[in-house]
Amino acid sequence: MRDGLPRDERAALTMLAAWMGERFFRTFRPAPDSDRGPFDALLMQRDLRVGITIGLLWDDGETPGVPMLEAAVGGDLEAASDTGAYVLWVPPRSGVTEREPAASDLRLLVSRGLGGLQPGERREVRIPAILRLAKIDAGGSYISVTGGLASEWTHLSENVPGAFHLDSRDIHRLPKEEAEREILIAAIRDRAHRLEVGEFTAVEVHDYWLVSRLSGTEPRGLTIIGAHEAFDSSDAAAVRRLLRAHVKRAEEQRYNGTADLTALLLVGSYAHIGDERVTAGLRGMNPSAYGGIDLVALVADGLVRQVLQPRSLPWESPAPTPIPPAAT
Repeated sequence: MRDGLPRDERAALTMLAAWMGERFFRTFRPAPDSDRGPFDALLMQRDLRVGITIGLLWDDGETPGVPMLEAAVGGDLEAASDTGAYVLWVPPRSGVTEREPAASDLRLLVSRGLGGLQPGERREVRIPAILRLAKIDAGGSYISVTGGLASEWTHLSENVPGAFHLDSRDIHRLPKEEAEREILIAAIRDRAHRLEVGEFTAVEVHDYWLVSRLSGTEPRGLTIIGAHEAFDSSDAAAVRRLLRAHVKRAEEQRYNGTADLTALLLVGSYAHIGDERVTAGLRGMNPSAYGGIDLVALVADGLVRQVLQPRSLPWESPAPTPIPPAAT
């Protein structure tokens, strides 16, 4: 059993409690650490105990810049007398810079992005990014892409005059709104029409990071959630390995603890929650491996997604057994 939860896991627990409250029409509150037993955390619903195992879906690794940015933005919030709890969801393979002036620019953008957020709301923050576009041949109509726009290469290639290469490694998360994506793609196509063979240009665009405000007040200030830059969240084998380890630990905690409901809360690092590989990973496992766990939920991209639904809920009374009519 660990002594206290890190900020990212506390934030995920707050999100789970709010999600369960909305879904099950009950109020769930964290129990004191001294009451949680072998579980990572304990949620209480009146006298009912929900034992929580929390697992991060990335390997351990340093994330430089995170403590500094959390402290800086937390100081900005405190100076504004803002006692809310906020999360910055760092996209995969991006990291948080410590270099100036980029670090100060990021602090300013994040602090502004949090302004006016209501509990439970999410918002995209535009982070300046530079794309590099080169024309390599006059023939064809094709743009080869590396980086965050690689999935859009067919759309980008429509009606461009020649063959091009686009370096979009500064893009780590595309905007959710299709209209925003169209603006981004149109800017690249427009620049492609101006290039001659052998020419190279930089295209100034934006990366779209996500911030959200938690429904609760803990952990106060800014919490940064995301894998370290070296971890590839699209690596299905790595995610399955981590998932199996968390499932095993959840089963061990369930066996050694006392709870009316047990839940495995996974924290993923995905640009969009639709990219998650947890659902497929769990379906590929032997059901007996997780048969004792009542609920599996994933937190990513500012949202909670149910991966495994409880078969029964301890706060719901079982239907009465019908009494057969008396024999006549």
